[in-house]
Amino acid sequence: MPTITPVRGDITAQPVDAIVNAANNGMRGGGGVDGAIHRAGGRAVLDDCIARFPNGLATGDAGWTTAGELPARWVIHTVGPNVHVGERDPATLESCYRRSLAVADELGARTVAFPMISTGAYGWPIRDAALTAAFTIASTPTHVRHVRLVAFDDEALRTVEFAVLLLTPLRILQAVRVLHRRGAQHARIRPGMSASGGYWRVAVWPEGAGTPGLTYTTGSTTTFLDTEVTAATRPAEVADLMEEANPALRTRVSDPDYALWYEQLLAAVERNRTLPVSYADHFDSSGGWEVGGRDRHPHPPEPRQR
Repeated sequence: MPTITPVRGDITAQPVDAIVNAANNGMRGGGGVDGAIHRAGGRAVLDDCIARFPNGLATGDAGWTTAGELPARWVIHTVGPNVHVGERDPATLESCYRRSLAVADELGARTVAFPMISTGAYGWPIRDAALTAAFTIASTPTHVRHVRLVAFDDEALRTVEFAVLLLTPLRILQAVRVLHRRGAQHARIRPGMSASGGYWRVAVWPEGAGTPGLTYTTGSTTTFLDTEVTAATRPAEVADLMEEANPALRTRVSDPDYALWYEQLLAAVERNRTLPVSYADHFDSSGGWEVGGRDRHPHPPEPRQR
């Protein structure tokens, strides 16, 4: 899994193997990032686009050309969804990142820089675009080792940094799924917001073991159990940390109802690109746990009697 670094800067100047171009369907250059890459890369980029993509490129797909005079070796072109013509399906934007990483793997590129695809003239909201980028890259199998998410101004950079920060709690939540799949289905969580509302936090514990929970708060940024946990950390590695910190999590306890409930919760977290909340000040939990906006997930089943 790659490291993901938010940066503010010029996509054409990134010191990487491949830069990603937010292209259009015609694949003949355009405005914004597309125009900047064609200008900096020179005629060779356009000539390769004409040769390789005589019929253009479909929305959500990706392909590559030479980088011409750019510092990078390759340009990976992808066509993002255009909100202004009704292309609003998040799966299409996700496909841009997945297909670009697949092309990078075909090329052998190990470092890749992405712009915030579709956030310019195509009108995709920057917050949702940043979350889509971070969550999709973090969940896509790839041989790419390092990804740079290039923001165009300070406000966009802060948004991208926030999105990348959420990958640490995501890895913790995914690690609990790993524990369940290893057989420790008594591993439970309680997520919520701090009293100030400024931080999300979670406790993970083995139900019925009489041991304290393992805790994390977003105020700790990427630190969990005195270890840096980032997008590059595999969920299995985080599960190993949890087992080491609380050996009761190595115990095999069957609770299939909770494990299924948790699988469905995590699917909602990954789909909505948000963190679950079971408690907060002025929060009505009667309808279940909040998983983004108005979406609610049922309360967890009661522990199975042992």
